[in-house]
Amino acid sequence: MNNYYDIDDILSDGQKIPAVFQLTVPGMGYLEHGRNTNTDIKEGARIELPLWMAEILAIGGISDELPTGFITVSTPAPFSNKVLNALSADPANVDLRGQSMQFYKFAERWLAMTGDDALLDTIMDTFKARAAIVNDHAHNTRSALMTDRSEFLGTLDDTEIKLFKAAQEASKDLKKWTSMKK
Repeated sequence: MNNYYDIDDILSDGQKIPAVFQLTVPGMGYLEHGRNTNTDIKEGARIELPLWMAEILAIGGISDELPTGFITVSTPAPFSNKVLNALSADPANVDLRGQSMQFYKFAERWLAMTGDDALLDTIMDTFKARAAIVNDHAHNTRSALMTDRSEFLGTLDDTEIKLFKAAQEASKDLKKWTSMKK
């Protein structure tokens, strides 16, 4: 889950979530306006909040007058139908880094909040398909893959970059080990 000291967790918790306030909140206008104002957030105001804050404010059942929570959240852009359709069609051609540098961490946190099984399936299928390609790039340093390698590496999120580096190290270690056996 969440590690307080992990920079990737901190960055994924800071991802913006579209939210709509379900009631007027006095004196919190700085969330909406981005400056130190003493205005109120009006009911129905649309604001992008960091995931950690949206998660807290979306908790329901606080009172009888507010059974749904202070806000309702909408699906963030990295998990929109457009992106999910592209991932379902061909995961290798989607720039995950352009969606979110911590795409998989963000997905993990969003899934913990929403429990969306269809999104989970898409994310899992995406990771499996892209992991195979990442592994291929890491192990085949002198192949035809080199032509589009830097372009592909620029589309990887932080989890995939760590996977790529681990696969490269494993490949180097294997070559070193096999050369010692001769």
